Amino acid sequence: MAHWLFLWFTDIRTILVCVVAFLVISWWTRKPKNLPPGPWTWPILGSLPNLGISLYRSGLQPHQFMAKLTKHYGKVYSLYLGNQLLVILNSAESVREAFQNQYLVHRPTIKMPEKLVAVKGEGVLMSSGAHWREQRRFTLSTFRSFGVGKRSFQDQISVEVKALCEEFSSFKGESFDPRKLLSNAVSNIICAVVFGKRFEYSDSKFHELLHLLDKQIEDAGAGVAAIFIPIVRYLNIRSTPANVRYERGQRLKNFFSTLVDDHREHFDRADLKDYIDVYLEEIKQVEGSERAFNINDHNMIATVSQLFIAGSETTVTTLRWALLYMMAYPEIQDKVQQEIDNVVGRNRLPNISDKEQMPYTEATLMEIQRIASIVPLGVPHYASEETTLFGYTIPQNTIIMSNIWAIHHDPATWKDSEIFRPERFLNGDKLAKQPEEYLPFSAGRRVCLGENLAKMELFLFFSQLLHRFTFKKPKDVQNLCFDGKIGGTNSPSDYRIEAIARD
Repeated sequence: MAHWLFLWFTDIRTILVCVVAFLVISWWTRKPKNLPPGPWTWPILGSLPNLGISLYRSGLQPHQFMAKLTKHYGKVYSLYLGNQLLVILNSAESVREAFQNQYLVHRPTIKMPEKLVAVKGEGVLMSSGAHWREQRRFTLSTFRSFGVGKRSFQDQISVEVKALCEEFSSFKGESFDPRKLLSNAVSNIICAVVFGKRFEYSDSKFHELLHLLDKQIEDAGAGVAAIFIPIVRYLNIRSTPANVRYERGQRLKNFFSTLVDDHREHFDRADLKDYIDVYLEEIKQVEGSERAFNINDHNMIATVSQLFIAGSETTVTTLRWALLYMMAYPEIQDKVQQEIDNVVGRNRLPNISDKEQMPYTEATLMEIQRIASIVPLGVPHYASEETTLFGYTIPQNTIIMSNIWAIHHDPATWKDSEIFRPERFLNGDKLAKQPEEYLPFSAGRRVCLGENLAKMELFLFFSQLLHRFTFKKPKDVQNLCFDGKIGGTNSPSDYRIEAIARD
């Protein structure tokens, strides 16, 4: 009997060894040749076990760990997550070359079950090809027609800064969390462009919208997993995060749909007030033509949602980091305020025309964007066809990730990269030429379409806030935390601040 059991066990073991060997051989024989170097990949699982264990042991964030891999595999390397091939770009040179490649400008698609898709269109952020070009061209043209990014638009931004300052003043030097107030102010700017209206801070519907947006951003990190691990796309148990995310997306869609319906009801072709009005007019113009495939209600809702999220979250997060660093580095805050006072004086607020005369203020903002790296792994790109990059083969369907954090913290470019030092962007008393390695808005054909607006918002909010207030750490707070929380963005942990009015 024992002899029979031994033979049975050895047969089973032999079969298992053969199966594993078959899987390994199949994996390696089908693996594309001439890929960028990368870590060991297991059949089916790819590098997931290795990466999971390494991340757990190191305690690093994914972008930090991926930066460490450059020591072993270089600035361009590949890895498999499950059966999905990724190429990670960790240098400005590779990002600029890759994102100018016509075959590497697409977005990956996530095929979710129909009942889990709240917003049906792809909009401008996640679309590709002709669809993306159509949405981007239309959006940029419409924004320009409303003066977005132009000097004349600063008045709209200053209205919101003024309202924000009034809210800050209401605390009379007592500590508070600035997160929601910053979100109110910045979101109202995109509201003015897209919806043609601003919301009062006390508006309950506005509060619900901002709450939903916060949750969407928090969920974004989990949503990315669906790109790499297909089973995540099909989790539909009522209590699971997938179902909760769908319900939030549905509520967000309903909010935007209600605003669109209101615009449609009061539509006046002779008086197009905002982005939605112009989109509704465009839908009428293309009705019955091939362009109607791209310009339609679904894509309008998707684009409006994306513009709202992208047009507010990154700027709010940058400003939250900015106030945190000003609390932590009062000597730098003093220098910014001295420059503001020397250029502007105390009788008026800074405006865009002052920007060129305020290099230290601008350098401080640039250093905040560098050290915080708000979108540390960029927005994923996708290879629509096989192509080459630096002599390596990039197969069709490869996902391309740009490690902006690694680029912004490369010690070969940025000496003492973990130290907050605005002077690194200065040449004497002038702003130095912007380094090639500075990529807060990415690069290439899909560079952030709201870059000009974001730069204007950041300068006006930052300079006008520091003109009005000195920001201090509350006395009962021992240490400030600079560990980022990764969701859709790299955001600081919640904190309280004191805004002391300046004379």
